[in-house]
Amino acid sequence: MKSLYLRIMLVLVCAVTLASCGGSSGTLILGGTVTGLTKDGLVLVNNGGSNLAVASGSSTFAFADLVATDDSFNVTVLTQPTQATCTPTANTGTANYYNTDYIVITCVNTPYSLGGTITGLTGTGLVLANGAATVSPVAGSTTFTFTTQVGNSLPYGVTVLAQPTGQTCSVTANGTGYMGTAAVTNVAVTCV
Repeated sequence: MKSLYLRIMLVLVCAVTLASCGGSSGTLILGGTVTGLTKDGLVLVNNGGSNLAVASGSSTFAFADLVATDDSFNVTVLTQPTQATCTPTANTGTANYYNTDYIVITCVNTPYSLGGTITGLTGTGLVLANGAATVSPVAGSTTFTFTTQVGNSLPYGVTVLAQPTGQTCSVTANGTGYMGTAAVTNVAVTCV
């Protein structure tokens, strides 16, 4: 009788121990895809418990702790990467009979403005470009700023897309580079 009592107690102690350690009888993977992650520091968390550090350049992720059918999940960002913001979508629900691999984490580097100075602009029609973004300074302008910002660590390249009437303009300094952790305001355009 004592042996049966001890066995039952041992089983209960094991069950409580496994439950308190987060032990799960789950066999399903909880994960998904990551886009735009170029910075270190991203940490995801499921239901406030299991943490997962995701390395820069990763395109997928999966938590080490498996989930069981009918387990609820809520994957959120615990720690944002340096100079970036990551946002989860399709990140809550209940696991079914298949792996949950449709969660999407979309990361965007912190953007900053790009601009500079213009010297000698008297004509109309000047168009400056940075990739698909354009800005059209008016005659007499001495500064310009693109309305589309550039993400931290991403490249930029300012060019003259259209010349003003009766003048020739060129980018004379700091027209190319990589966006740092502050606005770039020193691109120089000279018109003659």
